[in-house]
Amino acid sequence: MEFNPFDDRWWLAGSSLNWISAAIAARPAWMPCEGAVERLRGRRARTISAVRLLAAYRTLETRQAHALDPSLPALPKAAFWLDMLGAGFCEPGFPIAVDGKQAASPLSADWMAVRLPPHEDIMPRLAEALDLTPPELATLAPCRGPGSLDWRPNLRGQRQYDRHNLICADLAVARAAEGWRTLGEAWGRFDLICHDPLMGAGGPDLELIGENETVCIELTASMGQSLSAKFNRWARVLRHPGTERVHVVWLAAARTVEGIPERLAALSAERPRQHWAIAEDWRDSPVCPDGFAPKPGTPPEPYDWMRADMDRVGEAVGLPSAGSWKRPRVLMGDSIPF
Repeated sequence: MEFNPFDDRWWLAGSSLNWISAAIAARPAWMPCEGAVERLRGRRARTISAVRLLAAYRTLETRQAHALDPSLPALPKAAFWLDMLGAGFCEPGFPIAVDGKQAASPLSADWMAVRLPPHEDIMPRLAEALDLTPPELATLAPCRGPGSLDWRPNLRGQRQYDRHNLICADLAVARAAEGWRTLGEAWGRFDLICHDPLMGAGGPDLELIGENETVCIELTASMGQSLSAKFNRWARVLRHPGTERVHVVWLAAARTVEGIPERLAALSAERPRQHWAIAEDWRDSPVCPDGFAPKPGTPPEPYDWMRADMDRVGEAVGLPSAGSWKRPRVLMGDSIPF
């Protein structure tokens, strides 16, 4: 069954997933350990890409990971994901069944989410296994804090809000297809947006960078007293020099919570460059009720842009299967946003 994070059937038992940790539970038979690190060493670039995405987006369904970086396999039962699990570089999460028919295996579940292990910082093991250089390590995630002299990323699962994270990843997939550069939660930080370390390392759930403007996404499912404070904090961020092209879009995570749209509409109307919408509507059509409809600029070439041309050229010279030849990565485009 196709995964849709807005589909309530996946969240009947709550907004969290059923996570399996090899560190604290018996290792399932489908999670191979022997030889996993060695095999991943042979897929070094793919492994780095996967860890980078997981550090940025917190939680990803495997098809979302594939959409954000086509070098990663889409199916949860792919050997690459099984090796990532076996090496302990990520953990699997499955929807919690309420009918007693729990499918907690990439071989049988409808879909599988992955996250960095929350019980361990995998950075030392990953750096040793892949012989990572300091520049490669520095691109995996932001440093441990503003002004920190320790530039090494903390590669540990944190800030896990499963449904929330998966919705944000779904929004990133939709906007990346239009040509936006997408940055996950780990990279969307106030101190990086307005270059003011006093604003702290909090920030948006998703950041979209276009040719003419930057759109910061805040996803909310409640309207407590802190909501107004969050709007005010963004107002302070947007007053900084250099943020004139930054907009904030507040998205209601669910339609069923009464009063949220009205509250978001009222708070955003009082503050410049802050807008609101319903998350599922905005995923399908990025237009806010106030008319704000950002454009990314010139969309990138599709990932498979060469295949049809190579088929035609190959047929003309007697090589009809040329479109299926393996191409150098430089000809496939770089889908990694940082």
